[in-house]
Amino acid sequence: MLVYDIVVNGEIKETIKPRKNRLKEIYSFMLEQSKLMQAKYGENVKIKGRMVY
Repeated sequence: MLVYDIVVNGEIKETIKPRKNRLKEIYSFMLEQSKLMQAKYGENVKIKGRMVY
């Protein structure tokens, strides 16, 4: 399962779990979420993906 950590100034603020497993749907979901996170936390936001077994 893929999860995405929202990192602001080197600190993990949130973890996002996409609902669907299809890459095309994950991509559109993450584009939407990246815009929301930039509005919420400012411009210093990084999104790091990782696998959870």
